[in-house]
Amino acid sequence: MELKEERMNRPQSSLNAFISEANRVDSAKIVCAVLGAGFAGLSVAWHLLFHSPKELKVKVDIFDDVGIAGGASGVAGGLVHPYSPKVKLLWRGEECWTEFLNLLNVAEAAATAASSPHFPLNTTDFIVRRTGILRPAVSEKILDVMHQNAQNCLASCPIQAVDEVAARELIPNLSTPLNRAFFMPKAVNVNPHHYLKALFLASEHLAKRLSSTGFPGKEIALHKKVVTSLTEVGDEYDVVIVCLGARVDMLADLSGMLPLRTCRGIVAHLQLNDPLWLILLTSIERLGSEAILTTILPRVIL
Repeated sequence: MELKEERMNRPQSSLNAFISEANRVDSAKIVCAVLGAGFAGLSVAWHLLFHSPKELKVKVDIFDDVGIAGGASGVAGGLVHPYSPKVKLLWRGEECWTEFLNLLNVAEAAATAASSPHFPLNTTDFIVRRTGILRPAVSEKILDVMHQNAQNCLASCPIQAVDEVAARELIPNLSTPLNRAFFMPKAVNVNPHHYLKALFLASEHLAKRLSSTGFPGKEIALHKKVVTSLTEVGDEYDVVIVCLGARVDMLADLSGMLPLRTCRGIVAHLQLNDPLWLILLTSIERLGSEAILTTILPRVIL
């Protein structure tokens, strides 16, 4: 109870600060509720278990009415890199990119070790494709800006300026109206459903592994339950972490209180036949100045 009161009076935004405070009050167990089972929620759950001291008992309950990757995370295109549409390094982009690669390794290792029908990894069911991401330049107005931004890229995610010939070696018949595209060979395309299910599995494995080595008390569970108010979660939780994205307005306690700005995008997953392949890719500039392409399989483009 002391932990609850102190956290209400002095909120912390850092996971490390939260764990340090839990140790300071000598809590026997921390019980956490995570609202949302998307990219943010599953990442938070993993870090709560992984970064907390081994001897500290931590229970993490994830609440999502649809389940893992049931919201916007599940319909995301899964194109991951640390740059803006103008290939400028995003705020804290290097940190986020490094952390994503770590989580991706964790998820892949869990899926590889799993003997579960939920992870049928074959040529069409995948966690990640490492084929790179191509960003065609379709606006002369920002071409110079893109060139300048590309020169300040990360060594861990380089950006290569390529001409039309090189671009068409990556994606046949691609139209590059300005004879320029920007290729990120280390950027990846993740399958959100398989990645997030694997990350949840990794969290389960971590809890079991610690228990088998003499450190019981780490728990994680998924609850398919609608939560419309923080009071519905229950008094047994020391902390409630909201990872609902745009759905945060569903919570009566927070509706209209946060300065959120939603955005929209279009994800097209196309199986291309010969005529469509030619027509679509020679007209790619009509998709707008923020078209980003990756190949998934031969003749399949996202």
